[in-house]
Amino acid sequence: MSPLNFPLIQSYRPVSFRERGVAVPFTAPRLAGARVRPAERTGTEFVVPNPSGGRGVYVLHWGGVRQLCAPTVHDTLLHQRIARLPVMDPGGVRDIARRLAAEGMAGRDAATTAAATVASDGKDRVLINFLMLMTLMEQIEPAGLRICVETERTPELDRRARQIVTRLGAAIGRTTAQIGGDLESLSGLFTSLGLDSGTPPARLPRLIARLDTATAQLVLWSKQCADDGFAHLAESLARAASAAASCATATIRAARDLTADMSGFIQAWARSPLEVAEQLSRPEWVLDGWERFCLLWETAGPIAGQRAALLEMAQLLPVSPLELAAWNPGQPEMDARERIFHEPDDPDGAQGRMRRGAAFGLIARNERLQALLA
Repeated sequence: MSPLNFPLIQSYRPVSFRERGVAVPFTAPRLAGARVRPAERTGTEFVVPNPSGGRGVYVLHWGGVRQLCAPTVHDTLLHQRIARLPVMDPGGVRDIARRLAAEGMAGRDAATTAAATVASDGKDRVLINFLMLMTLMEQIEPAGLRICVETERTPELDRRARQIVTRLGAAIGRTTAQIGGDLESLSGLFTSLGLDSGTPPARLPRLIARLDTATAQLVLWSKQCADDGFAHLAESLARAASAAASCATATIRAARDLTADMSGFIQAWARSPLEVAEQLSRPEWVLDGWERFCLLWETAGPIAGQRAALLEMAQLLPVSPLELAAWNPGQPEMDARERIFHEPDDPDGAQGRMRRGAAFGLIARNERLQALLA
């Protein structure tokens, strides 16, 4: 069967983020924008954008993917490891992709970046753990402590923390060790979110800032190149990026608000850790796939490269699940996919280059993007 004879799903609007699938940093050009989700019975299935650049997606198993294109060794190993995940979510996929990159499967630069990111995440988690403990202390027994990165950890501070945690444990039916474990687990979930604007920006707030920058640049590009056939596409992508940043900001704010009552937060975690983890994971789901969107624009180069990037960014545009409306009532739609896909004038042949993919070194380019992923 020819790849283009696969049955296309023309109008694809998933109910939930999990049904939409997780963005995966494959290096094969025809898998750009592909998402992976658990299959209904067993294994995984891929949701792959129409390689022609038009509307619709393919829903394929691994055998169908191999008919569509020739996956790289990196992609094959990445799929094998993702398929073994007990829970498929953006955080789990990101960790697997990072470990594979650290092994050198996406090139030397990606391996260096992956090792640095692991070290940075570890430091951030320790810092978040400490700041959450300080927040808990100040809420239970205010002492005018300034909670920030520069707060010095002293023996007196440790002694006071043990006393407060012991009293809290007696009040809510948790041991000191259990509360310590609770804080450790919650700090891991907050590492990508950050606790507030007073701490160094965490990964997801940094990504929101990049989305805001990309939005402003796309709007400017569409105005400066108003007669270009790609101007409308740039405007549409800017609106989608702006809506994603707005939704993500709202979900991060809702997650951080939970720390306003740390003792209640810890009790909620003890009662239903899965429910709390689901709420804290919402920003990750909202922003899933948008980092590559930003990278394509940031590395586009001159005008011909920008036109090609716009086409590829449109392919990456995440479909907004129906579930998002419940998370962010009153927020704008996160994408306008049906309005974005069209055939703009293409004086530089960018569309053709995208469709020929690997012949123009896109695998190597995708490996370089891997090295830039946070």
